Amino acid sequence: MERETKRALYLEKFKRENEMVKGLFGREVDQIGTDLVELLKKEDLTLDQAYASLQYAYNLIKYESNFLRLK
Repeated sequence: MERETKRALYLEKFKRENEMVKGLFGREVDQIGTDLVELLKKEDLTLDQAYASLQYAYNLIKYESNFLRLK
């Protein structure tokens, strides 16, 4: 499978058109999201690279969910 096709399939699960949910999960969650975006900007990633990073983080969180502290 070619690289671009693999990239498209990887990003398929992470929808790009979600609405903003500011305040829905609390200020702490909003701040963490803002911090993540600032880090992505600092690293000068393309839009696809940023989404891939977020998808990777999401997958990693799901994998490690048994070890994360959930409130």
